[in-house]
Amino acid sequence: MKTIIRFLLISLLAGSAVVQAAEIENEGTMLRKLQRGFLNIALSPIEVSNELSKEKGSDTFPPSWVAGLGRGACFMVGRALTGAYEMVTFPVPYPANYRPILKPEFAWQHLPEKS
Repeated sequence: MKTIIRFLLISLLAGSAVVQAAEIENEGTMLRKLQRGFLNIALSPIEVSNELSKEKGSDTFPPSWVAGLGRGACFMVGRALTGAYEMVTFPVPYPANYRPILKPEFAWQHLPEKS
């Protein structure tokens, strides 16, 4: 039992060091394209919250959140599909030099800054 606990503790400590060292790869590499694809799939729901936050000050009929929700859902699906495409084709340098298909490259780059 003690060896199992020791093994689990060592695994936990070693695993946390690996997670802490994770970074975004340099531009123009196939690993950057793979990371971008994964992050675009995982963080695609940010698009919905971003579009809803853009519409929160608008007072229209029908409620503006309906338009924000629909637009955000479309952007979310688009970002997730683009991420899947980039993950499948990450070894292929297309577009040239592994450039991103979507602008901004990552979902969090177009979020409003805190004031």
